[in-house]
Amino acid sequence: MPHRLVACEHCDYLHVEDDIPPGFVARCIRCGSPLYEAQKGTVERPLAFAITAFVLFLIANSFPILTFAMEGRTESNTLLSGVVTFWQEGFPFLAFMVALTSIAAPLMLIGAYIYVLAPLYFGFVVPGLRAVWRVLAVIRPWSMLDVFLIGLLVALTKLTDFADVIAGPAFYAVCFLIPTTLLMSTTLDPRTIWRRLAPENLRYATLEDLEELRVGTGQEKATGWMTCEICAFVVTDSAARETGGKCPRCGTHLHHRKSGSLSRAWALLVTAVVFYIPANIFPIMTITYLGRAESDTILSGVVVLLQSGQWPIAIVVFTASIVVPIMKIVLLGWVYAATGLGLAGPLRERTLIYRVTELIGRWSMIDVFMVSILAALVKLGNIATVAPGFGAVAFCAVVIMTMLSAMAFDPRLIWDRAGMQKEQGMSS
Repeated sequence: MPHRLVACEHCDYLHVEDDIPPGFVARCIRCGSPLYEAQKGTVERPLAFAITAFVLFLIANSFPILTFAMEGRTESNTLLSGVVTFWQEGFPFLAFMVALTSIAAPLMLIGAYIYVLAPLYFGFVVPGLRAVWRVLAVIRPWSMLDVFLIGLLVALTKLTDFADVIAGPAFYAVCFLIPTTLLMSTTLDPRTIWRRLAPENLRYATLEDLEELRVGTGQEKATGWMTCEICAFVVTDSAARETGGKCPRCGTHLHHRKSGSLSRAWALLVTAVVFYIPANIFPIMTITYLGRAESDTILSGVVVLLQSGQWPIAIVVFTASIVVPIMKIVLLGWVYAATGLGLAGPLRERTLIYRVTELIGRWSMIDVFMVSILAALVKLGNIATVAPGFGAVAFCAVVIMTMLSAMAFDPRLIWDRAGMQKEQGMSS
């Protein structure tokens, strides 16, 4: 359809969507955020990757990840072992978060791809395709198997210093599962799926509608537009009234801006700051070896890695567990404060900072996954045990609160509060 409109999710600037060469990305001319990639119209490859990922996921959950041998005793763990150990040790919050991020969310993500793409490929009808595809936007940030793998490698590094560790079939399954799920996502253009799932009589906002927004037509004048946060469909206010305030393509409730966005983002960020203090004071785990107990905080764990000569792993842990949380809290706080005060300043750079901090926050879960693996694997009674500590609970809360804070914030306020009026712009 000619002159189809697309709005930037970070600044709400309207563009005219056009075909671009394969391998290229269309970016917003105002804030520089990515709008869309070159269309990938087929579902064969992503469906094949999704089915492969499902098989690998079953292997990853059915066989041991690591086998730990010491003093003639052995212990094995699976993906579920960390969840069970956290629950048995009295840490239900950690058990829930590890189960969600390493098992439930990845399974739901893979399952949603198969559920939606298989009917589209084979041509049969199943109910709820749009609802399932809509849920993907909520699930995706919480699928953290890639972060889990880094935590697994850190745990493996710690264990090899004083015991024999054997990688099981699930270890290799996880290693192959991560690139497979990545290919599953990158070989598919979500816009193509939404267009195939859209109602037959769906009308897209066009350049002509943009002109009506400027000058009005007939007796009614359109006052603006709304962009669906799930499927990125641009809906004029008049069209939204006709559908009862719902997106005509995916059914999501529409709104110009997230309600109470700035206040909720601040509340969650302040909560993260409060949790950050005990996260660095209390131990994240206690290691008992031949009757001698030693507690590790986040920082002391980094020091131990440096002392053992594992400086590459130490740098990764220090960056993910110390630098990233502090940087995210400071930068998000600055973005929120500047937005609340309505400062003009470098709006494009401020939007970029928000996008980067939103993406990197999940990598701080490395320490939580490491503790879940060690606590589940090292259970040899008086010989060696690893027990989780309250510091892990507080640190996990910091990660989750900062992620929720970034999700609650509406980046379009950066431009609104700086006095930027909605620009009825276009580009091709």
